[in-house]
Amino acid sequence: DNYNIDPEATALINNREMWFVPMVNPDGLVYNHSIAPNGGGMQRKNTRETCNGTPDGIDLNRNYSYMWGYDNEGSSPDGCSETFRGTAPFSEPETSSIRDFVDSHNFPIAFNYHSYGNLLIYPFGYEYENQASQEDINIFIEYGDDMTQFNNYALGSGPDLLYTVNGEACD
Repeated sequence: DNYNIDPEATALINNREMWFVPMVNPDGLVYNHSIAPNGGGMQRKNTRETCNGTPDGIDLNRNYSYMWGYDNEGSSPDGCSETFRGTAPFSEPETSSIRDFVDSHNFPIAFNYHSYGNLLIYPFGYEYENQASQEDINIFIEYGDDMTQFNNYALGSGPDLLYTVNGEACD
């Protein structure tokens, strides 16, 4: 409404792009709808056969390349584990599609929204001591505070909010 009227609104529209990826795990969504049609399903993995039973699949948020397989605490090499990282970084079509999308753009910042816990997560997640520069952490906190001020989502790195994770999307 204020474009070309309010200089700040005009500058924001002319100089910003925001991209949203609404879903990275369609297998999990379909599975969740089948087991809990009214909501509440918690399938975090795709449905690739990886185990002689359950839980099958690859935890897609352990299948990205940065620090993939860093340790067996932040992800698992066991196909029957809830945190199975897959056989290689980007081994899954879901994560390789995100990689290709990101590679085709020049994103200066990314946040990872975890819908099951109302969390807004910033890098890095592979160690409890964040390896990002303090300047970068301050920027993540400044932007994240603005983004969570009304919805009261928790803001932090993976280890701050949950536990260590390696091979994750936002790293």
